Amino acid sequence: MNILVIYAHPDDAEFLAGGSMAKWIEEGHQVYAISATDGSMGTRIPGRTRAQIAERRKGELTKAMEAIGGHEPIGFWFPDGSLSDHCEELKKELAFWVRKSKPERIVTLDPWLRYEINPDHITVGRIASEVATFACFPLYFPEQIERGLEPHQPREVWYMLPTERAPNRIVDIGSTFEKKIQSILCHQSQVEMLADWFLPDADPRNLSAEEQERLASGVRGVLRTMASEIGQRYEIDLAEAFHAVRCGPGHFDMVAEITTQMRERMSSEAEIF
Repeated sequence: MNILVIYAHPDDAEFLAGGSMAKWIEEGHQVYAISATDGSMGTRIPGRTRAQIAERRKGELTKAMEAIGGHEPIGFWFPDGSLSDHCEELKKELAFWVRKSKPERIVTLDPWLRYEINPDHITVGRIASEVATFACFPLYFPEQIERGLEPHQPREVWYMLPTERAPNRIVDIGSTFEKKIQSILCHQSQVEMLADWFLPDADPRNLSAEEQERLASGVRGVLRTMASEIGQRYEIDLAEAFHAVRCGPGHFDMVAEITTQMRERMSSEAEIF
């Protein structure tokens, strides 16, 4: 199976689905990862430039995917924080990669999550969802078809937790949890931003070897707790969760579910004409 993981910033997928990605790779699936932005706002340290941060984060993403065992990551490198200004370009790029890699499953962020404050998360999830249902149409970016690509319809979109709807896909990551941790620790620039949580008196610009180890231990502990909380409900030691929807041409294949919801919400006091 080909699986396309589409996310906003270079570390998003490893934090939310790194264990699943590693497991799918171990099972023989082809996993392709796309970071839509360059992550160039990802620092709290004054004096750094966007170019410096972007370059660092590209290198971190490459190392993280090596730790998981996946293909070399694909980067669109749109400016961090303003992905919504590049929607048409994002659609075109994603349509190309959906048609090129022909995934049966797309994994992305839930754009309908209440209280999601990051605009890049919302944008990448919304556009990835659109492309998942529209890339089957030959007249959707027809120049790609003219150049030899074929229309393609993924089977499902899996939204990474947290999701607006309850999870309906659970992945046991007990055997790949350590790979998830190692991939996340490759994103050192982002781990440093968590220093206040675990090392309130430390200077993230100059962490000692001992402080780095304590920080890594803290991150591992938080992620183990998260994975354990998900797994306990399903009698699994460590797990990641997703909400999956089936794809149809131009829509999600949710007719039965939507009809049931409409029936439940119908008022007996509605006026009939």
